[in-house]
Amino acid sequence: MPVLFLTGSTGALGGAIRAKFLEEGWNVAGFSHEDDGLIHEHYRFYAVDATNEPSIEQAFTQATRDLGTPRVLISTIGGVRPWKTVSEMPIEDFRFLFELNLASFFIAAKQAMRLMSGEGTIISIGAEPALSPSAKKGGYVAAKAGVITLTKVIAEEGKSIGINANCIVPTVIHTKANEEWGSPDEIQKWTKPEDIAAMCLFLSSEAGKAVNGATIRMPNRM
Repeated sequence: MPVLFLTGSTGALGGAIRAKFLEEGWNVAGFSHEDDGLIHEHYRFYAVDATNEPSIEQAFTQATRDLGTPRVLISTIGGVRPWKTVSEMPIEDFRFLFELNLASFFIAAKQAMRLMSGEGTIISIGAEPALSPSAKKGGYVAAKAGVITLTKVIAEEGKSIGINANCIVPTVIHTKANEEWGSPDEIQKWTKPEDIAAMCLFLSSEAGKAVNGATIRMPNRM
């Protein structure tokens, strides 16, 4: 039975990906800061600090003992801070955005690549503003652009060891948190977590092995 390592497994997007892969018969190791209490015979939860490498290394090692060698890593951890111009943004916010969005992916990918044996797939989650930057999003845009670029580097480095890597880039994901600021017309156009989960499953399949180093845009629905 193939094994998925999923960071951010208890978030809105992580939860949808987790459900999709469990439905398809995968073993899923979920990593997040807080457990949402899901009980499933093929799911194990591990509490981690995603920006702390020893925390991830220990949890990934234990998950490999419990469930087996990871076939796929999907990194969904990310977040924002209130939008500010570069001249207004505290350096603490800038560093926070890089730690949460970029460093968390780097750490997870690094540890997963050490564990993957002969084949593997790594999937990151970017953001549309990183491809079309706008004002007041400097820290977030820079961090997510780093995620996209780092994924391409991993795709190149993975060629010799059977690992491919791709980045899914949605616009706005339809989550409860985002509903708090979106209008009804906007919300109905947002990308559903289930659609991203389906793309992740395809990229994790045999057919998906033909895709490597891609930036896969998933824009809002028309």
